[in-house]
Amino acid sequence: MTTPLESTGALQRRLMLSLPTAEIEQHVNERLSRLARQVRVNGFRPGKAPLAVVRRQHGARVRDEVLGELLQDKLVEGLNEHQLRPAGAPQIQQEPGDSGDTLRFSASFEVFPDIVLADFASLTLTVPTGSVSDDDVEKMLERLRRQRAEWPEVQRPAARDDRVIIDFVGTIDGEAFEGGSAQDVPIVLGSGTLIGDFEDQLLGASAGETRTVKVTFPADYPRDTLAGKAAEFAVTVKAVQEMALPALDADFAKALGIEDGNLDTLRARLRERLEQELDTALRRRRKAAVMQLLLDQHQFDLPHGLVHQEAHNLAHQAHERNPAVDAHGDLAPFEAEAAQRVKLGLLLAEITRREGIKADPQRVRAEIERMAAGFGADSEMFVNWYYGQPERLQDIENMALEEQLVDWVLSKVQVNEETLSFDDAVAA
Repeated sequence: MTTPLESTGALQRRLMLSLPTAEIEQHVNERLSRLARQVRVNGFRPGKAPLAVVRRQHGARVRDEVLGELLQDKLVEGLNEHQLRPAGAPQIQQEPGDSGDTLRFSASFEVFPDIVLADFASLTLTVPTGSVSDDDVEKMLERLRRQRAEWPEVQRPAARDDRVIIDFVGTIDGEAFEGGSAQDVPIVLGSGTLIGDFEDQLLGASAGETRTVKVTFPADYPRDTLAGKAAEFAVTVKAVQEMALPALDADFAKALGIEDGNLDTLRARLRERLEQELDTALRRRRKAAVMQLLLDQHQFDLPHGLVHQEAHNLAHQAHERNPAVDAHGDLAPFEAEAAQRVKLGLLLAEITRREGIKADPQRVRAEIERMAAGFGADSEMFVNWYYGQPERLQDIENMALEEQLVDWVLSKVQVNEETLSFDDAVAA
């Protein structure tokens, strides 16, 4: 081996690179000579400046360029010689103890791990399945009726499913707190909109009545100043309203886009929508099951640099969602998820490479057309928009490739099916 290699850790490697000073100077001189024929120097005609003047003005820059290019060539030579795949950019530094005729450098980097894939044929995976029932369609009809309900006022105590209009003032240890007061707030009792049993404590209240509601904020409440705190709310009920559902008739169907008002057509349309939703949910659950199987069945060292970079990415994403998160602060909260993502990425890349799996154009097209379906008359424009830019299409190709990898794993393992109800399947 002409390029010495050291293993400095599980995935850490260091190549020793040597450059003869004579070779460096030869390249520097050749480049300066070419430059002298082109460069403009004050006091001289173009291309007529003495080489010494050009060297004085441009020699340091040219030398840095030559040194960088020669080091890059030596690095590539060494990587090819040892058949190494760096997981990130090498860190190159000059080593002490140079002789007069040679400069010595070290290139330190991590390599990708050697991944031994599991014996998938010996593994069993439980995946969900399900179908849309008539009851599911009727439940959806009922939800749509509730969304279009009217709320006439009633002169009686509030019951579950009634809507109350309330004012409230909240205190903790007798002190009002920010965001703890509001007026004319509509709340459907039993909807779970408010924390704890807030809503249950308003059952039986009448318009004009004031009640003291006691609740404790959850320990994981988003606002740290309120999490886990006991609070009291002085609640005034201003109105009690009863839900009045629209009739399930032709007018209702027309309001939902069925031009002839046929309820059977409406039910068929709803079934299609629910089947699409169910299919998406089952695909999501199957993917999650496959990914967890891959994580559980493979153990290997991860390149620290890749995990660190992914943790940075997650921190920046968290900051975009919540500016209170310091994107440049402690990365420890993001490292576990980052390691999991890097591990999955390496596993999927290894399967893709070994099996020669590529994104299926037909699957890519089908996915784009599925997304375009929601744009109605503009669906063709949506499809053309995706195919008009390779970088946009790449996102869909990656999605299709991931689905193909999931299918590949499922084709190799023993599969047990678990039937889920529609509600259980689509639950987050």
